[in-house]
Amino acid sequence: MSRLDSPFRNLLGSLIPVFLLVIVDVQVQPASASALVNCHDEARGMVSRIRADNCQGRQVTDAEAAAIRDRRRSYVKESFDANLNPTVPGKRLASIGAGFFVDTEGALLTNAHVVKDCGALVVSRPGGEMRPARLIAAEPGIDLALIKTDFRPQRGAVFAPPDALLPTRVSIIGYPNQGLAPLRPLLTAGGISAPNLQTAASRPISIHANVRPGNSGGPALDGAGRVVGVVFAAVDTPAVYKNTGRVVRDVGVAIPNRLSLSFLERSGVSPTTTGVTAKRDNLLKEANQFVARVECWR
Repeated sequence: MSRLDSPFRNLLGSLIPVFLLVIVDVQVQPASASALVNCHDEARGMVSRIRADNCQGRQVTDAEAAAIRDRRRSYVKESFDANLNPTVPGKRLASIGAGFFVDTEGALLTNAHVVKDCGALVVSRPGGEMRPARLIAAEPGIDLALIKTDFRPQRGAVFAPPDALLPTRVSIIGYPNQGLAPLRPLLTAGGISAPNLQTAASRPISIHANVRPGNSGGPALDGAGRVVGVVFAAVDTPAVYKNTGRVVRDVGVAIPNRLSLSFLERSGVSPTTTGVTAKRDNLLKEANQFVARVECWR
């Protein structure tokens, strides 16, 4: 045995690195285009079993897929439970929009159409805490409304100055409906095709982004986390095609800061318009401090 001990040890020494190399190589080898994979759509929190070449999201293992599906089931149950146990007795949840705090005293800016004809308003923050709200001011002509809650956020949103140029890229924070109304805010990336226009302009801002019901009233943020507009609508693709013959998809519209800041001034609120508030890769986390879900109960 003593004569075989040294050669055997040398053989193991040469095999182990090769074995590890093979394992690593297998792990990183991509699936063939026709192979079925678990494709994770991170925006919707769903996993689908589809061909590798059709996966537009992130490929995950079977274990990761199972964990994601469990989270999705819990999320669905939580959403249904929220509707089955009304926050406002005697009323039903009619619609959901977004809004954002503009000071530390509980004043929240949203769209006038989000709060129109509501028997009661409820605001919920990303952590799940809910409070009733009351309407302070509304101007349907520019689709803006100010509501008041008992929340005391650590800070309100920061607006880009009215004379600042629009960015080419924006992030929309809101509660877009994806079959179920989200309980937490989501970030939707978008772009502005005419960034040479200024936020001081009174014309609506056109944003190339997948804007959905539930984004209304949410902020469009620049790369520094500053508000450059308030989302209020999406282009009606069928109507545009019917009237013009053109197919226009994924275009949202936002209210420029000049109108929003003037409305807040008339309503007695003076929001912050200076400072860099966040880095682009941390926008959603920072926005959780001032974005909220606005519920209309009837």
